[in-house]
Amino acid sequence: MYLELIQSKDNQLIKEVKKLKEKRYREEQGKFFIEGCRFVEEAFKAGADVEKLLISQKHSEKYINIFQSAVKGSLHVIKDSLFNDICDTEAPQGIAAIIRKKTYNTPRENGLFVLVDKVQDPGNLGTIIRTAHAASAKGIIYTAGTVDPYNEKTLRSTMGSIFYVPIIEDKNHQIVASMKEVGYKVVASSLDAEENFFARTYGEKVIIAVGNEGKGISEEVYALADIRVKIPMPGGAESLNASVAASIMIYEVLRQNLK
Repeated sequence: MYLELIQSKDNQLIKEVKKLKEKRYREEQGKFFIEGCRFVEEAFKAGADVEKLLISQKHSEKYINIFQSAVKGSLHVIKDSLFNDICDTEAPQGIAAIIRKKTYNTPRENGLFVLVDKVQDPGNLGTIIRTAHAASAKGIIYTAGTVDPYNEKTLRSTMGSIFYVPIIEDKNHQIVASMKEVGYKVVASSLDAEENFFARTYGEKVIIAVGNEGKGISEEVYALADIRVKIPMPGGAESLNASVAASIMIYEVLRQNLK
């Protein structure tokens, strides 16, 4: 099999990858960039739309043998120094891909959703996505002002779970409002709430809201809440990390529904 070697930084594919580092371009094109063997393997395993597979020259024989039968899009071999230049990791593994985002309709099925409200840390968002995947949540909904789920730091922290959990943007809260109309309850945690989170039963149509690391849940989302609770902290800590709080709530809802 012969593949032309990409050697110029002015190549159109190289320019596209560099543009995909920008949120605006990712949104315009509906694509994102991933790198690393495990991440690419997970993309194929999950049936993601792998538009382009990129392989460094020195790893070309190895990865072509592994992935050639799985590739439905195009496959490109890139000069090693150029490949390293387009990757964000210090020691690239020689394989990367451009993935087309999936689009989702407003949810209607029963299940657990997580509403991420202006969370800023990529590691927190990635961990929430990964936890939601582990607990078989139906999706992540995120508001305007939340860190981009498709930037490189968030993607890496999902450990591949980005391919298994629907990611739905809700800039003006209309999606959450429409879900409430079909029976979903929004659960918001707040230090000011009086009711213990573990004292409630949440059922099978629940949206857990997770707020900003410093300011908590926004007034707009708090106003949408049907249930306002607090996670008990008898040890006296001031607050919990956003992803930790989300994990506690996700798994309590899962525990109740497993019963």
